Amino acid sequence: MKDTESMELVDVDLFAEYLEFQVLPGMVAGAAQAVLPGIAEWTPTKFSLDVDFPGKIETVEFIRSNGKKAVIGGEVVPPFYNFLGVDKRNPNPPLVTYDVFDMGAEMILPKPIKLEYKDVLGDPAAWAKFAVDKFGAECVTFHSLGIDPGTLDWPVSKSKKLFEEILQAVDVPVIIGCSGNKKKDVEMFQVLAEISESEVLMLSAADKATWEDVIPLAVKYDHNCLLWTSLDLNNQIKMNKDALELGLPPNRIVMDPTCATLGYGLEYSFSIYQRMRIAGLLGETDLAYPISGGTTNAWGAREAWMSEKTAPGWGLRQYRGPIWEILNALSLTLVGLDLAMMFHPVAAKHLKDITNQFFEAVPKELDDKGYYDWVSANLKH
Repeated sequence: MKDTESMELVDVDLFAEYLEFQVLPGMVAGAAQAVLPGIAEWTPTKFSLDVDFPGKIETVEFIRSNGKKAVIGGEVVPPFYNFLGVDKRNPNPPLVTYDVFDMGAEMILPKPIKLEYKDVLGDPAAWAKFAVDKFGAECVTFHSLGIDPGTLDWPVSKSKKLFEEILQAVDVPVIIGCSGNKKKDVEMFQVLAEISESEVLMLSAADKATWEDVIPLAVKYDHNCLLWTSLDLNNQIKMNKDALELGLPPNRIVMDPTCATLGYGLEYSFSIYQRMRIAGLLGETDLAYPISGGTTNAWGAREAWMSEKTAPGWGLRQYRGPIWEILNALSLTLVGLDLAMMFHPVAAKHLKDITNQFFEAVPKELDDKGYYDWVSANLKH
């Protein structure tokens, strides 16, 4: 076929796993000149994307009695879709809340975290203040692990005392965490929700075993409530509906479909978070609520905490651990995470900085210069 100039195939099906065409550049230029005589270059065309999302995510506020507040939700487009213009921009960047534990001095913690908080681990109020003053925390989460009979079996009165001290020490919103022991948690939520009735905080969390007890407390004392389910869209919808039937207003609901960590099922959380957010934006009102995630779970992965002696090829643990947590949280913010609960203060600060950059509008000078003008070409080059 060496003398063949052209070949036409008629009614042919071609099946191939890999197909590659190679054409000499000179042939392309010649063909262009032949087809378009006198045309030296293509006309530049600006790329535009017109998408419509009829739904809107509920806006949830955390408000201290001093007036300071943090806001999540309110989205009208997927995360960081800043290129759609000012009339289609989300109003609030993701919020990072810093973990504070009641029994920090007694816990077995990864060394990188111990080094950051070593002087305040035994004092939750000082811990919270340290996170606010040094790392700019806009919200903290107080976890009452010590009340669990499986740990220290402290009375709920101790949680009350520590919680009151934290409220005095910081002026930012405080999320009320729990221990995991259902009986003690309900008792603790009752006490802490009542003494913070002048604030709008959040009870974290109501689940399939406690929602009938916890949600009414959030209704009675006007707090937000975290509704926790386990990677199941239908269970989340059901709990959201149950919460509404118990009188919890839509602007008090925050969803948590479970945060699986990088290397231990992150892809499951990623897909669930994404489906929930897109469904809400497309008009599924039963899923149109802000999403929270316990990205602290990243420290459960051995890659985050294992020492260099055990895994010398993995790099320095002091960097590896925080990076692991950042990647865990960042992956989920890209598909709808509104509230990231984080442990390592440097990781939390970096996530906040990164997402704030993502959240910024496209600079006008870059847009005017055609920075986003992707669809253009010049045959001269």
